[in-house]
Formats: sequence, C-alpha cells, structure tokens
Amino acid sequence: MKKRMSKVAKKEARVAFAFILLPIIGFCVFTIGAMIFSFKYSFENYNIFTGESSFVGWKNYSDLFTNVLFSTSFKNSIKNTVILLISIPLSIVLGLLAAAFVKSGKVKGGKFFQVLYYIPVVSSAVAMNIVWRYIFNNEFGIINLLLGEKIPWLSDDTLIKVAIIAKNSLNGIGTAMILYLAAMLNIPKDYYEAAEIDGASKTRQFFQITLPLITPITFYQLITGLIGGFQSYADSQVFGAGVQGAQTIVYFIWQRGINQSRYGLASAASILLAIAIMIITMVQFKASNKWVYEE
Repeated sequence: MKKRMSKVAKKEARVAFAFILLPIIGFCVFTIGAMIFSFKYSFENYNIFTGESSFVGWKNYSDLFTNVLFSTSFKNSIKNTVILLISIPLSIVLGLLAAAFVKSGKVKGGKFFQVLYYIPVVSSAVAMNIVWRYIFNNEFGIINLLLGEKIPWLSDDTLIKVAIIAKNSLNGIGTAMILYLAAMLNIPKDYYEAAEIDGASKTRQFFQITLPLITPITFYQLITGLIGGFQSYADSQVFGAGVQGAQTIVYFIWQRGINQSRYGLASAASILLAIAIMIITMVQFKASNKWVYEE
C-alpha cells in the first residue's frame, strides 16, 4: 500500500517540477520537434520561401550516394569526419598521462597546469578555432615560424586534417585530465598498499589497479567524444574556412540545407547521421560489458 504524500512533500514536488518544466518544453520543441520535422522533410522537396513541399520518397536519400552533384561531397564529408575522430583517443591518452603526472606530485604547480589545460574547455569554440588558425597560419603562424618553413596547413586537404587532429587532441586534454584525476583520487588507498606489500612496482600498480578502475571514465569520454565528433562543425566553418579537406557531415548539412536551400537533402543527411550515432552508441554500450569495470 502506497504512502500518501504529505502537503510539504507535494509542494516540494510541484516546485521541483516547475524548475524542470522549461527544459522539458525546450527539449520537446527544439529537439524532438526538430527531429520529427527533419524526418518528414527528408522525404520531401521543401521550399522555405514559398512554404510548399512535394513528396519525393527516398530520392533525397539516394541522391546523397548517387547524384553526381552531391554524392562526392557527401562521401568526402563522411571520410573527413571519420578521420578527424582520431583526435578523441589521442586526447584521452594525453589527458590520462597528464592526470597521472599531476597525481604523482612530481610536477610543481599542478593546480596551475590543471587550470591551464582546462582553459580551452571553458572557452568559446569559435574563439579557440580562431586562435588555432593563427597558430597554423600558412604565412606567419607560430608553427611555421618555429619550423622555418611555409607549410600550407590551412589550404592542403591532407595537412588541414593533421592540424585539426592536433588542435582537438590538445584542446581535449583538459576535460580528460580533470575526469581522470577525480577518478584516480577516488580509488581506495588500500588497493595500492596491498600491491606495495606484494612488491608491485608503480608501473604495474598503474596498469593493474588504476587503469581498470577508471574504465568507466574512459567509456564516458569515448561515448561523449564520438557523439560530439560526429557533430563537428566549427572545425570546418571557422578553422578550415570551408576547405574541402576539413568539410564534415554537419558542414555538408549546413552548406546544402541553409546555404543552398536544399532542406530535403540536408534533412536526409541529418537523419542518416542521427541513425549512425545511435547505432555506434548502442554498440559501445553492448561492448562495454567486456571491458568497463563495474562495482
């Protein structure tokens, strides 16, 4: 038999619901609503200026892979997006190493480095991309000045991918470091004391104790990193300035949808992207049972 809520509890529940009501409305209107309309328009030829639309079936989806006007650009955006995902494991590894060094206490000014590495995380994505664009500038960038060469980082289709991967790897260190450091500090010291009694070295303790116990953090970063990586846009628009080698799937959606008013085609691409993200996320959750530590 359920207990009846007191008047105070009911009042607290109403207040709590009032606080979350606006985010719920926003999610329903701007997320779920947008997904429904995108799915609808992906089967139509929609004209935003006249408001008219005509049903075209699967044509928008087939055009993404068969129409010579769009297929090359779309396939190129898929390839670029997948290649740029390399920065995710790199930033995770670099963040893990940074957290390990800070926790070891061998690095002086650990708090300063934590703040320094975390600055890109709390800074505007547009501002950070503009700064990195100056760093990799073909003529007067810091990288080229140090190397004494004029390397076309921002105009070559291959080199711009290298620049974006390096940029994103370094920008992602802050988040990974903070999360890993918090996880490491949460590991009971008893484990390490027992390992020292058994004669385990610091390196072995790291790989046998620390690394397995922080796998939930690794899993979290892989999930969020891949979802964010597939939705990358600022790298193409701001840092890459539309260079073909930097164009991602979301940039393709913006270019064809908003820039060229092909909303049916852009909607089809966004639906395929959403499906790909959901499938990859589900596969990751399924595979996590084999390597993620659970208490």
